[in-house]
Amino acid sequence: MTKKLFNIARIVIALGLCYYLLQKIDIRASFAKIKDVNLAFFGLGIVLFLIFLLICNLRWKILLDARGMQFSFGYLLKVYFVSWFFNNILPTTVGGDVLRVAYTVKKDDVTGQRSTTPPLAATFVDRFIGFIGLFFFASLASLFLFLTKPGKNQFLLFNIIGFIILLIILLALFSDKVHLIFSWIFARIKFFNLGPRFERAYAQVKEYRKVKLQLLYCFLLSFIVQVTLALVWFTCAVGIKVTTSVSYYFLYIPVIGVLTMIPITIGGLGLRENLFVSFFTALGVEPDKAVAISILYLIVNLIFALLGGVAFLFIKREIQAQKAGGK
Repeated sequence: MTKKLFNIARIVIALGLCYYLLQKIDIRASFAKIKDVNLAFFGLGIVLFLIFLLICNLRWKILLDARGMQFSFGYLLKVYFVSWFFNNILPTTVGGDVLRVAYTVKKDDVTGQRSTTPPLAATFVDRFIGFIGLFFFASLASLFLFLTKPGKNQFLLFNIIGFIILLIILLALFSDKVHLIFSWIFARIKFFNLGPRFERAYAQVKEYRKVKLQLLYCFLLSFIVQVTLALVWFTCAVGIKVTTSVSYYFLYIPVIGVLTMIPITIGGLGLRENLFVSFFTALGVEPDKAVAISILYLIVNLIFALLGGVAFLFIKREIQAQKAGGK
């Protein structure tokens, strides 16, 4: 019942934010801009979004491979699309990351039992490195604006502090001394035998300190991910003849990404659009054009989310085949 009420609240908040935005703009003017969008630039945005997902999938595969969990790129891509569908379409608190873990479970070489701990660690490290790359990219963008446009220092300190804190946390997670502290805490957690489970998960995460080169590759891919995603928004803007400097997309899109990860709406719907309009109207972009850009991005996003829904209809059979083969 609590979960249902939370999901209903997320839907209500999303609808409320959309209604609030519609009260501030002329939606007919926005749809007129969308109708006249340059299809070449819109198509480029779709291609860039596909590249964004492919790079995210590659980063995840590198981390799985580093711990001996071998899956084909194509299979993982289907799983990633399914997770994208759940993250953006369904009003669920389960989330796509849980599905990524569930669909990459393998038998333990020692016990012969299926364990969620290794894929859980891989997915956690994937997310964490993604956050580090996001804040690093946003820090560079805000620093560039600060140096080239005096007075434009929004989020500079926030991004730099966020990047440093995340980097310190990651290094701490790889520390034996920190592990001892958490082991002491986990040993005292008896509820549903969660303590040992946390301990196993922590140990799996710490194992990634042995694959520093792969972690570096993943960090670089995270940087490229942010560049690509910002360019998706930028191409949507150029498609309706908005010529705001691309540097602002490099700054604000990561910030919007961080804020929309707060699970108060479905897939960030409503919150993402309001944030984008707020940031870019402050730069002189007309409100109806800002809304048109956000709707175009939403359309691109939903295209791939719906493709994930189609993949979900067929992936169960492949999952069963993977299990039957002992993978």
